[in-house]
Amino acid sequence: MTKVIAMLKRTGPEFRESSRQVESALGRLGVELWTSPALRRVADQMSAKPPDLQGRLDLILATPDGEFGRDGIIWADGADWQSSTTEGAAAAQAVAAKVREQAKSGTFDAQTVAELEKHKNDPLFAAAFAKEIPPDELKRLISRMFRTDLPPTGRPDEKDLNTEKKVANLFSTILGTASRAGKLPNKYADELLKDLGDPQSAFAIGKLLDKGKFDHAFMLDVVKRVYDYDVAHPQARAREPEFPPPGQDKIQHAPDVSPMSTVLSALIHHPKVGQDFFTDPKRRPLAYLMRERRWGPESDTLLGAALYEASTKFRDHGMPREQSSGYKAALIASWASHYWAEEKVQQNLPNTRIWAASIHANYISDVHRAYQAPPTMEIGVDAANDPDKSLSGLQPYGAVFNKDELKKAMTWAFKDNDAFMTVAAAHGQYSVKVLDETASGLAAEVRAEFAAWHKSHPEATKKQIDEKRQDILEKKMGGGGGAFEFQGAVNDLSETTYAITDAANIAKIEEAKKNDERYAAWKNMATKIIDLAPGPQGKFVGLLVSQAKDHIYGKFTPNSEDKARVAAGNAMEDAKIMFRDATAAAMMRNGLFGDGSVPAPTHPHASKQYPKGSNGDFLVNGEIKSKDEMTATEMKAYNEWLYLNRATKRVFYGADSAIDRNS
Repeated sequence: MTKVIAMLKRTGPEFRESSRQVESALGRLGVELWTSPALRRVADQMSAKPPDLQGRLDLILATPDGEFGRDGIIWADGADWQSSTTEGAAAAQAVAAKVREQAKSGTFDAQTVAELEKHKNDPLFAAAFAKEIPPDELKRLISRMFRTDLPPTGRPDEKDLNTEKKVANLFSTILGTASRAGKLPNKYADELLKDLGDPQSAFAIGKLLDKGKFDHAFMLDVVKRVYDYDVAHPQARAREPEFPPPGQDKIQHAPDVSPMSTVLSALIHHPKVGQDFFTDPKRRPLAYLMRERRWGPESDTLLGAALYEASTKFRDHGMPREQSSGYKAALIASWASHYWAEEKVQQNLPNTRIWAASIHANYISDVHRAYQAPPTMEIGVDAANDPDKSLSGLQPYGAVFNKDELKKAMTWAFKDNDAFMTVAAAHGQYSVKVLDETASGLAAEVRAEFAAWHKSHPEATKKQIDEKRQDILEKKMGGGGGAFEFQGAVNDLSETTYAITDAANIAKIEEAKKNDERYAAWKNMATKIIDLAPGPQGKFVGLLVSQAKDHIYGKFTPNSEDKARVAAGNAMEDAKIMFRDATAAAMMRNGLFGDGSVPAPTHPHASKQYPKGSNGDFLVNGEIKSKDEMTATEMKAYNEWLYLNRATKRVFYGADSAIDRNS
């Protein structure tokens, strides 16, 4: 587009001048040229287009990372382009004057806020506004708005600062727009970070970086500078004293205004910046940030969120691997898990349990592989051509975890029930997906063998066809090939189940009694595993974790009745039942209980007592119902079919002994 703009700028005037010369020459010859006025109009239009095209190009260049439209195309919204260069400067000057005046009184009227809102995504306005109110003045405005000159007990209450917070967010958005368009003044970062060690200045810097979507290079440069300052100035990390408000006993935490705290929210909103920063080979910041640096009660949560975004937002298997977002993401996940296993880090980051669990949930296939492999001290990235061969499709780069460190990190994280439920749901989702794809492969083997037989026996009767199909199925399920792989998957996944429940201290009944709510959540999952959707083949499991958690625990509310039942429970027995159910569901989805239309003797509809359509029919659209949706009669029919029916046992076995610590 830059070349097109330059061509139009050059061609328009040349076209107009050539038209006049041709018209003049023909006029001297007495020839009338009727098309000349039209040619001049074309030339005028060509000359008028460059500003509009330049505006659209600036919008495209200012589009943040990851905000592409369909098929990777950037769709620039012209509605954001509110002004020309001259109009942008005039509007910025007028709005800046209002902001200055109203900041003195501490009250911003609706019209001023609306003007800022109107122009927040306009690069030309943003560039002019950044020059009109330089960083030093902007920081003073924010300090005045939030009264940071007062001690924490004397500052306005958060609920009374809604307008001020909105204005600060708009300032941040406008600066982000200017940076993405490459229109911030030279050395803007120098001015912005001036007096970083001053609490009031640090507070204002944090607000100005908080909500905007900044240019990658600009934000990375800012974060690195702040980090270097933080490391070099330990006295700047001291937090303001905290005292209870007058007449109250509870401490009101002062905002963390230490240098690194100013960029934590920005790192959450800029995951690619986070990736480049956390994997910086020169600084290697994770050890310092997680182990050495002391954080305030809210800032450690932000650090955890920033680590989560950097390690999960962009997953791929791109090359060269060191430049791949997926490679960097896995490297961060591996090292963060390594540090979370340390007691010192756990004490330093007490509010990051959910973030540690969420990262492990997104890397649940790597957690599973770590528990299957021999103990190793190696950590880093699994850079194999396909890191998870248990699933179809090319999976993104995986993280290499240490088995012993995993248990330490999870045991600590699982003191938060939500953290436990997150990882348990992820493992349930992964298990269902692996079982489903393995069952699908086994079903394909059965179909292929039957198709070969049928081709060689074209005259076979329907009875012979049905019997042969069932005979092939039962022999296949008896061992070897896909059946061996299927049973192996069940056993491997069950070992990881034991590891997770062991880390949550619910693996034994006596420990379970002490963790009623956590155990009740586990039992809730065990009943819903049947109808947990495996998701489309080739889809990365991490993308399904949130919906799996919502599905399993979305309506879970532990009550006294749940807790009363817990005392009689046993986590490992529940896990056995869960895996039997998950295995049966996967087999049913893939036709491994035989043809339901016949029905085959191993299929539930073959029951004389509970045939298709009866009050004991527990299938919906050919799939097994969730246990928490089954009626008492359906549950009875299900248990009789799965556990007591001799025919069923001809295809369903091997899962009963799956859950075993020493399997």
